[in-house]
Amino acid sequence: MGSRHRAYALFRFPSAVFALAILFPASPSSAQRANPRAMIKLHAEGRQAPRATIADMAWIEGHWIGDMPDGPVEHVLLSPRFGQLPGFVRALAPQNLAFYEIGVFAEIGHSLTLRVKHFTPELAGWEAQAAYIDRPLLDRDATSFYFDGATFSRTGPDSFTVYFLNRSEGQERETLVIPFRRTSGPTRQSDGASS
Repeated sequence: MGSRHRAYALFRFPSAVFALAILFPASPSSAQRANPRAMIKLHAEGRQAPRATIADMAWIEGHWIGDMPDGPVEHVLLSPRFGQLPGFVRALAPQNLAFYEIGVFAEIGHSLTLRVKHFTPELAGWEAQAAYIDRPLLDRDATSFYFDGATFSRTGPDSFTVYFLNRSEGQERETLVIPFRRTSGPTRQSDGASS
């Protein structure tokens, strides 16, 4: 092989790798999938929040269907306005509604936070009336946003995965892995009801 051909081959390989990286962004490694807790970061005092704006999360706008251990979950996220991107979750159990959740990705200073409030199917709040869960953004990379105890990892143009650390009374119980895929809107069940 002549030196001119070798130089072309050396140039072509990094270009191909770069093109693949753009077309197929990094997703969680197999080690992270085997140990989903590795995808979770927790708030530590004095930690500097990464720079981010609501525009960085705009990809998540839309209607999504996810798979939780006890049943499907719908997540509808509205378009960002005035530094906030609100969303609504409806989680289903095999024979009934499990819970509702209202969440807002919000700009705070030069970073983001995720504010969440949960409700029973009867709309009784899990948190106190004026209370909500605040999950500040702790880190981010090309595909993932690491909020306190919850990570949103974009896995494709129409898919993402949430890694959620389930805690009770200050103790870690499990890390839920909830894959979501984009949908065009509500689906119809055989009884004609929207789901």
